[in-house]
Amino acid sequence: MDFGYLINILLRGKWLILAAVIAPAIAAYLYVDAQDRTYKSATTISTGLLDPAGFNPDDPGAYISSEILDISFNNHTEKLQSESMKRLLSFKLLIHDLDGEKTPFRTLDEEGIEDIKTINLQKLVSSLKERVDNLDGSQFEREEELEYLEVARAYEYDRESIDNVLVVYRKGKTDLLGIDFETEDPFLSAYCASTLADLFLVVNKFEQEKTYVEDYEFALADTEKKKSALDSIRYSLNNYRIKHNLLNISDQAQDIIKIKSELEQLNTESTIEIGASAESIKTIDEYLSRADENVIADRVDKITSSEDITYFINEIQILREDYIDKPSAELYEQIEALEAQKAKTMERMAKRESEDLGDFNKDLSKDLLASKIENELINSASIASKEAITAALARKNSEARTLLTHYSFVDKLTGDMKIASDAYDNAKDIENEKKVALDKAAYPLAIREKANVADEPQSSLKAVITAFSGVVGGTFAALALLLLAFMDNSLSNTHQFRKFSDIELIGTLNELKQKNVNLKELFGSELKNPPLEVFKESVRSLRHEIEQTDKKAFLFTSTKEQQGKTFLIIMLAHALTLKGKRILLIDTNFKNNSLTRMFGENNMKNKLTSRLLGEANLDKEFESKNANSASSMFSMDNVDILGNRGGMSSPSELFAGKEFRKLLENFTNTYDYIFLEGPALNKYADSKELIEYVDKVITVFSANNSVDAADKKSIAYLQKLNGKLMGAVLNKLEMINLN
Repeated sequence: MDFGYLINILLRGKWLILAAVIAPAIAAYLYVDAQDRTYKSATTISTGLLDPAGFNPDDPGAYISSEILDISFNNHTEKLQSESMKRLLSFKLLIHDLDGEKTPFRTLDEEGIEDIKTINLQKLVSSLKERVDNLDGSQFEREEELEYLEVARAYEYDRESIDNVLVVYRKGKTDLLGIDFETEDPFLSAYCASTLADLFLVVNKFEQEKTYVEDYEFALADTEKKKSALDSIRYSLNNYRIKHNLLNISDQAQDIIKIKSELEQLNTESTIEIGASAESIKTIDEYLSRADENVIADRVDKITSSEDITYFINEIQILREDYIDKPSAELYEQIEALEAQKAKTMERMAKRESEDLGDFNKDLSKDLLASKIENELINSASIASKEAITAALARKNSEARTLLTHYSFVDKLTGDMKIASDAYDNAKDIENEKKVALDKAAYPLAIREKANVADEPQSSLKAVITAFSGVVGGTFAALALLLLAFMDNSLSNTHQFRKFSDIELIGTLNELKQKNVNLKELFGSELKNPPLEVFKESVRSLRHEIEQTDKKAFLFTSTKEQQGKTFLIIMLAHALTLKGKRILLIDTNFKNNSLTRMFGENNMKNKLTSRLLGEANLDKEFESKNANSASSMFSMDNVDILGNRGGMSSPSELFAGKEFRKLLENFTNTYDYIFLEGPALNKYADSKELIEYVDKVITVFSANNSVDAADKKSIAYLQKLNGKLMGAVLNKLEMINLN
């Protein structure tokens, strides 16, 4: 679209645009003028996000990116505008106006009081105070929530009403948050801004403390849990040691090893003594082989079973057992002393018994007998001692195995206690860290600027809003006009024609409102009627275009019917006769012979054309007429007409076997120009069949019509005529659309 066309569209719709400017402007002026004046109060909160005092520089998260910073501000902004914060503010406002302690900001009229008269306001205020004290902005139970909403809406303190007067924003690139309230009461605006800011700080601090406290309490509980586990393991270990007398397992193990070593040595010594005494007895027996061994054996048994010897044996056995259980030098000396006494006693008794033998084997030495008795005693004692030592070794091996089992269990408990101790120490460190964080917790949010009571109401911006409304209305009207023009598929102007067709536009004709046009007056004098003057000059311009072609035969056609072809042909014919040209008009529109009907039956026939028609054997299809007749609407000199008799046959069917081409060639010798009128291309094929007989084709379009699919198809056909298409004439234009 060119700018000239757009401007032309806007100029044509100037009154509509003007109305669209004035109406919204007046409506906006009246609306703004009817509104109550409002007062605005603002509070500024410092977030501390960009203030070094608000964070610890040693903290790895102290320096944050711009994206994280924006997220932090968005979080603050969303929290300030959250439903819970608005409900808390609503609670505070209702408490202020209902508890009777302060002058209320708003009072209800009789209708408003009637709406809430069934509600217990004192009970509601009590519930609201409890919620504010607990910083709880959640919903009440159903019945109480409905009562609260009814009262809040009556006073316009509900969340939706607060939304309409609250603005929360970040001030530029600073770390400041702004809270603006605009109401009909300057004191109410200041109260809302200050109260919301205070609530925000309290809630934020409570939430931060809650986080720090929860972290510390969790760490403390974890420490107690770890300590309890450590104490449990330690208690189990101590009880096990006490129960099994495991005060020092390492020393006890060394004692058992030492005792086992000594017992094994004693066992070896006993084995040696048993062997030595047995060997001695064997040797002595060889000397005493001839003696009465039974007598000697009785004597030996008598000595070994005597009370004195039995006493020594028992005492020595007891001391040996005590020594095995608990070795000591004192016990060892006592055992040695008893052994010596036992030996002396046995020696004395052996001498006495040997003296009492009498005549029995008098050759036997009493010393030999005493020695045998002594070795028998030693052998018996050694065997007894070995059995005791073997039993003691078995007990010590059992103790060693038991001690090893205890050692394994104690070692496991000791390892578990080490792990539990490390876990406790780690938990204690975390607890200390959380305690330090709780003690050092910083709350950077602070009120930088308190809300003040406004001195003057807000500017209504009446002039600005009025002007803006007018501009918006006019802009929408202009855009609507341009949009309609963009969607327009009519041929109302040359721009529209070029939008839908690439056919060269050789002329335009404005629409004439007069029903009767006198051709001689139209072209013979200067007219005071501008449309007629424009039309006349447009026809002359077309005449010039035709003359410039140096062609004689022209076919006038159209895509649709009723486009003004007949009228255009007559106008051009008359304009050419004014320059002394002879014109032949041939009505080849057999389906609608309007050109033929314009000239009555009384028209004088041209003898030459009649003769040529007869020679071409076309006198039944055409009839010769003369346009110079007073009975015709358009009387023209030097113009002849070949009218047709109508019918539904096409030209190719009518001209079959006849000399229509030769007829036209003969006419070119007589006439300067030959104009043929063809029917609409969209409906009939006649014009396509006539194209081969002419030099040029001129298509006529009416500006009153729009372009449809059939038109586009016909236009595409015309564009493929390989030079025969002279161009198009846009007819019936409004005067304002001519340019």
